[in-house]
Amino acid sequence: MSKKKIAFLSVSVALLLSLLGGALFGQATQKNNVYRYISIFTEVFELVQHNYVEQVPADQLMDGAFSGVTDAIDEFSYYVPPPQMAAYKNFSDVEDNGVGLIVTKRFGYAFVIAPVAGSPAAKAGIERGDFIEKIDGQPTQKMAVWQVRNLLRSGKPMHLQVLRGGQTKRDEFVLQQASFHPLAIETKTLGGVAYIKIPYFEKGTAAQLATALENVRKSGTRKLIVDVRGNAGGDVDEAINAADELLTSGLITSLAGKVEAKKWQADRNTAYDGDVEVLTDGSTASGAEIFAAAIHGNQRGKVVGVPTYGKSIVQKFMTLPSGGGVYMTVAHYTTPDMKPIKSGGIRPDVMVDLTALVLRDPTPPSALAPHGAPKAAEKPAEDLILEKALQLFNEPAAAAKKAA
Repeated sequence: MSKKKIAFLSVSVALLLSLLGGALFGQATQKNNVYRYISIFTEVFELVQHNYVEQVPADQLMDGAFSGVTDAIDEFSYYVPPPQMAAYKNFSDVEDNGVGLIVTKRFGYAFVIAPVAGSPAAKAGIERGDFIEKIDGQPTQKMAVWQVRNLLRSGKPMHLQVLRGGQTKRDEFVLQQASFHPLAIETKTLGGVAYIKIPYFEKGTAAQLATALENVRKSGTRKLIVDVRGNAGGDVDEAINAADELLTSGLITSLAGKVEAKKWQADRNTAYDGDVEVLTDGSTASGAEIFAAAIHGNQRGKVVGVPTYGKSIVQKFMTLPSGGGVYMTVAHYTTPDMKPIKSGGIRPDVMVDLTALVLRDPTPPSALAPHGAPKAAEKPAEDLILEKALQLFNEPAAAAKKAA
């Protein structure tokens, strides 16, 4: 990171908290404090212009400062400078980019929240928590998150250089866009427990769940596991409707922030009234978090696993007089007790220690070599979260192997 960026990032954080923080979250700021921060910003701006070793254009400094402002809000907000607006107008910020990668930016690099089940990314072996260092040779460190997402929509084969936690060797992947929707939910029986996997919330998911729950009821099974691990995006309304399929009363979620407030209440209709456990992990995000929070918050069942990602938000793009724009979070979905689902996510009722899975084989698990050659299949990893859920239902942990 250059010296100018470090200097202006620090100033931007202070400026953000006073100017944008109050606008986003309703925190009042006294006028004299605003003027004080503006004065500090001006002093540092002039200091850099007159003392930095090289001459830096004023617009470049301001763009760096504004980018620092949005970086300080959250990882999902960003600033688009005026020169990039023409390219941004052709950008469609959709999670289904054709390769199935739901990404954000962390520590400067593109970060994989989750690969969508059944997608080219998932089949290639890209995992949640991976850092994408380069896309077709272009460093993601120099890109805004929208530019990363836009590049992943390429219709031609793309080469990704990926760094995985605990490894120093970069893995190479080749991805090609493909059609992999709609995604069907998965149903199994593990001993005396019904198991339903919801990989993604999209049109028709709630109806699929209703049918699956009716089948569970007809079978006489009174123990149910609903797995939303790796479910990181999709249609929030479908997630809300899916939660309603398991609830007979109570608040499912609400919307709070700088938008019109809204609440979703459960109705009395449900196809299944037995015991429920919901499985979550660090790649459970967006609608899946709302689903898990609704079951937990209404005491309908237990959440088992690790905390979710914390990304149940509504965002909006706002143009600026300068010709640029800001894409920012304007509202949060909430838990039934009206707490926003944000950084930190939903904490499970039963936490599962995954430390044993950290020590891993350094051999990359990708199904494709750099040139697309198939690799030998690896032994499936132990599913500690599913094993814990089965133990809570007094089922042998060996039944978890049936879900592998």
